[in-house]
Amino acid sequence: MKTTKNEGQARQLAHSIGGLCSVGRRRAGLLLLIALAACATVGTAHAQTLIGSPGAGWQTWTVTPISFTQPDLNDNGAPWWDLQWAAAGSYGNSQFADKNPGFCMTSTGDCVGIGSQALAPGTLPFWGQPYDSVNDTGGARDNKVYFRSFGSTLRATLYLNATANPNEVNDFGWFETNSTGTVLGARHLLFSGTGVTKDQIPTPTGTSVFFTPTRYFGYYYSDVSEPACPDGTGLFSNPSWTDQCGNAALPIHGCYAYSVFGFNDPKCVDTTGNQGDHDFVVFKDGTPLRPNYWVAGEDPADCANNDGDCNLTIVKVVPVSN
Repeated sequence: MKTTKNEGQARQLAHSIGGLCSVGRRRAGLLLLIALAACATVGTAHAQTLIGSPGAGWQTWTVTPISFTQPDLNDNGAPWWDLQWAAAGSYGNSQFADKNPGFCMTSTGDCVGIGSQALAPGTLPFWGQPYDSVNDTGGARDNKVYFRSFGSTLRATLYLNATANPNEVNDFGWFETNSTGTVLGARHLLFSGTGVTKDQIPTPTGTSVFFTPTRYFGYYYSDVSEPACPDGTGLFSNPSWTDQCGNAALPIHGCYAYSVFGFNDPKCVDTTGNQGDHDFVVFKDGTPLRPNYWVAGEDPADCANNDGDCNLTIVKVVPVSN
C-alpha cells in the first residue's frame, strides 16, 4: 500500500513516542507523566485504516468552484468515478447531470445534496491508482479495498443517498472479511433504502448509527434497482422477477456491490450484468493517526448510458471510542 509523506512521518513519531514510553515506565518524575500521556495517545492511533492493492494510494485532485470548466471533473473517466450521470427523473430520456462523487463531495455542478458548500467536505484525497491531477490522466480503480479495525466503535453518518428514480434508493452496510480480503463474510445493514419491493421508507440523510466491526471488514450496498436471484445472477422482467430464478420461493435481492470488487454479484458487473460496474470511492480526512473515511457507493460508472437509474450513497465513518 502506498504511504504518503505525512503517514510516514506519523509512523516515525509513533515509534519515537513508543521508545519514550518504555523509558517513562522506568523513570519517575515529570518525564514519566509526559511519557504515559503520550502512550495513551499512541494507543488510540489508527482506530481504522484502509488496506488496498500494491501501487494504489491517496490521490489529490482540484476544483474551481466559480468556473464552468472543471479540469478534474469533466466526465472523461479520469479518475474512474469522473463520468456522466443521469439527471433525476430522466430514466429513458437521456438527460445528463454533473452529479458524480466529485461534484457531490465539493457541492459543485448539479450536486448540492450534502447540504451546502459549508458542509461539503471538499477535494479530499481519494484512494486509487496513480492520478495526474494537472493533466487529468490515470486514477484507475483499486479493485481490492477493505479496512482494519483496532477495536474502536465507529460512527457512520448518511450524508447523501441520491437516485435518478425516487423509488430506487440503495441499502448500505458493512461486511466481514479476513486479513487478506479474500473471504466474503456476513453482511450488516447500516442504512436502508426502498428495498427490492420499492415500498420501504429509506433511512433519512443525516442519520448516524454506531457499529463495532470485525477486525477486517469492508462496505457493500444493495442496488435495489437491479433485482438479482439468490446467487446474484438472473435477468428479470416485471412483474415476474421470481420466475427468472427458477424457484419462486427463493428470495430476490438488489444486486450486491462490494468495496472488494471481486465479490460483486454478476448483475453488478458490466461484463456479466450489462449495467456498468457498480463500485466504491473512498475519500479521507482527519489525521494520519486517526483518519476519517467518506465512503461513496456508486451505481454504476456508466449509469447515464446503459442504465439510467443512477444511485450514489455517501457515508462518513469516524472512530468514537477505543
